[in-house]
Amino acid sequence: MMSLIRTEFTKAAVRMRSIIIAVLLVGLPTLIVIAINARGDRPSRHDGNGDGLFRLASQSGLLVPAAVLSVTSGFLLIIIAGTLAGDSVASDSSWGNLRFLLMRPVPRGRLLAAKAFVAATLIWAATILIAAAGLVAGIAMFGVHAVTVPGIGGLGGGFSLTTGDLLVRVVAGTAYVAFGFTALLALGTLFSTLTDTAASAIGATIGVYIVSEILDSISQLGVARYGFPTHYLGAWETMFTQNTYSRDMIAGVVVQLCYLVVFGTAALLWFKRKDIRS
Repeated sequence: MMSLIRTEFTKAAVRMRSIIIAVLLVGLPTLIVIAINARGDRPSRHDGNGDGLFRLASQSGLLVPAAVLSVTSGFLLIIIAGTLAGDSVASDSSWGNLRFLLMRPVPRGRLLAAKAFVAATLIWAATILIAAAGLVAGIAMFGVHAVTVPGIGGLGGGFSLTTGDLLVRVVAGTAYVAFGFTALLALGTLFSTLTDTAASAIGATIGVYIVSEILDSISQLGVARYGFPTHYLGAWETMFTQNTYSRDMIAGVVVQLCYLVVFGTAALLWFKRKDIRS
């Protein structure tokens, strides 16, 4: 199993697509830090919702990763994660390699598990990389300081976060964002087994998450929104803006695990019975 994972990981990591993604994930936080610094030179505008992560990020480089994740987790990282998940099996089918992979004495379930594990590892690596790049760029630009978050409207009720608090919460937030793509991983793996075209699997995976975000914004749907895979993606931000670990984070983990069990099992059952012709 380990040799299979190592082979799949090496094959996925050295692709030009992975290199381009890595460069993007390192370069984008640098541009965001420059933008935050430029914006910090302008007069501050206060609103009734208090200061957001971007406005607070100029206080300490330790808060920059949170600001970067808040703006990328809703779109860019979804596209990257969807690409990595949807491409896992379908790419070998489109290249005509899947049939030859299965000629080896490796059970289909083990092969699918290895591909899904590699995709999950790359998704986690992408999330950690963009947070780490934001941390390095943020520290270089703003230094390491404690952060004071004012109350709503500047009327009191604010709080302070020490450098230790910020580090712990950045790690927790990064892990939560990465784990928040577990449902996407399961859906992408399933779609990747349903088609022989990688573009179709990737498009379907990303499309489901876009539709989920659109539907989640419709409050008239009520409690039905709680089951959408994107509903709890931003639950971690309250650690920085409200000084609380929201219970929604626990609910988000449960929802992701449910999607993993249901759609992961469906992908496994389908792949075991699929007629491989390419």
